Amino acid sequence: MIPGSTFHLRYPRKEEIPHLVHLMNLPEARGQFLPRELFLPAVMEKRLMDAQESREHMEFFVIADQADQILGRVFHFKTVPYFQSREIGYSMFTDEVRGKGIMTEAVTLLRDYLFDTTLLNRLEIHMNTENKASERVAVKCGFQLEGTARGAVFDRGRYHDILMYALLRDEWKALRET
Repeated sequence: MIPGSTFHLRYPRKEEIPHLVHLMNLPEARGQFLPRELFLPAVMEKRLMDAQESREHMEFFVIADQADQILGRVFHFKTVPYFQSREIGYSMFTDEVRGKGIMTEAVTLLRDYLFDTTLLNRLEIHMNTENKASERVAVKCGFQLEGTARGAVFDRGRYHDILMYALLRDEWKALRET
């Protein structure tokens, strides 16, 4: 468990995984920027179970409040096999918990955890160019804009551009010293 100020990050419990997949498939949990494509429950349940056995390809945490209710998720995964990097993904499951700084703190906790416990040199966050809330999270966590992947994602009948942010280990160390 990784403690935050009013919540904690923890691995999902085996018995929570079907409910977690249900939350991830709710339209309001997906928001307007995550793809509408639904997760196949059996496939996602297996992926989440596999993630608990090895963090080589993906590591998944729930964001749980002090009463241990699941508010959202934060995770990291390997995208390009020859990069020493991980991409961080995240989402809150309801509008009531969005905009309160929880995700910025959760990403900061995950960022610090990864740089403290791995040899990674680079973390990335990608988001739809219209997703200003996600972009604010990346900036507040010290990530720098590297560019735009034009037409990288197809969703809702059209292609979308994706902003690519990254943070290097040396930049993270400098952040911690200030």
